[in-house]
Order: sequence, then C-alpha cells, then structure tokens
Amino acid sequence: MSTFMVVGTLRPDADLAEFNALRDAEHKQLEVLRSERKIGVHYISPARGATFVEIIADDEKQAAETMATLPFAQFFDADVYPTAPPDEDELAHRARLLG
Repeated sequence: MSTFMVVGTLRPDADLAEFNALRDAEHKQLEVLRSERKIGVHYISPARGATFVEIIADDEKQAAETMATLPFAQFFDADVYPTAPPDEDELAHRARLLG
C-alpha cells in the first residue's frame, strides 16, 4: 500500500446548505474509512476552502475512488499527490496522538 495526500478545493458554486446537511454523513464515512485503514490524517482549512486527506491505497486511481466515497467529495475539486510513507518515528508519533 502507498500513501497519497488528496488536496480538495471547495468549488465556488458549492451549495453550502446542502454541504452542511451532509456533515453527519461525512463524519460517519470518515470513521468507516478510518476503521478500514483507508485514510489517515484529515485536515481542513475553512479560511481557504480546502481539505487535506491522507489516503492509503494501492495506486492513485484507488485513492481517488476512496475519496469519492466521502459525501463532501462532490463539492471539491481534488488533486491526488503520491507521498512517501511515514517512517518509524512518524508512526510512533501518530500512535501517541491517536493513543
């Protein structure tokens, strides 16, 4: 498995009422993907209308497919970036954080 960082930028024409209505569904799907070990970290930047999601997948196509399962995906233009996997120190740090 490889890791990918998906950077999503909120589309200017996004229906924010619909977006907000899907918030619970988004959180539930994030938890499902976490439990399946398909996603790692997830950050948002409301000020920039952006999201950053670490996806664990075999390839970029599978990473994009995983991202597409998130209800909010329809509101974002996404770019998929392959990344180097975390080293042992980073894995230990994450384990402490997620404890």
